[in-house]
Amino acid sequence: MFCEANGWEKDREATELHKWWTYCVKDTKPDFCRMGIEYENRLIGYADLACIRDGSAEFGIAIGESALWGRGLGTQSAKSMMAYGADVLGISNFSAETHETNLRSRKMLWQLGFEEVGKEGYEEYLGENSRLIQYVLRKKTEGL
Repeated sequence: MFCEANGWEKDREATELHKWWTYCVKDTKPDFCRMGIEYENRLIGYADLACIRDGSAEFGIAIGESALWGRGLGTQSAKSMMAYGADVLGISNFSAETHETNLRSRKMLWQLGFEEVGKEGYEEYLGENSRLIQYVLRKKTEGL
């Protein structure tokens, strides 16, 4: 489901997947920060901050196992990543984007305090063309 939702090839070899996830988590750039999300001693996804500059960043998150969706793991991981961004990287303005049909993602962003600011573009999500919704969080993130 995760690969399908993200337009990724399914049934990849375990060594290829390991190499990909290692790259995703360990790749470093000055305007990019990605951290793995662990649950029960397993890597289940990642959270990232991209285009970091002037106190702003684009926030992204992905949980791989659909059986783990809806348990609050994404929301808690998002809070941790955004707190890290605020406390360590000095980020006070976050932006995000999700598909209109991704109701879990939209609910999570709302719970985090993001505001919808636009509906621009379309992209395939779960096999259907879905509108993209843009969000911002304009307040300080202390206490998330």
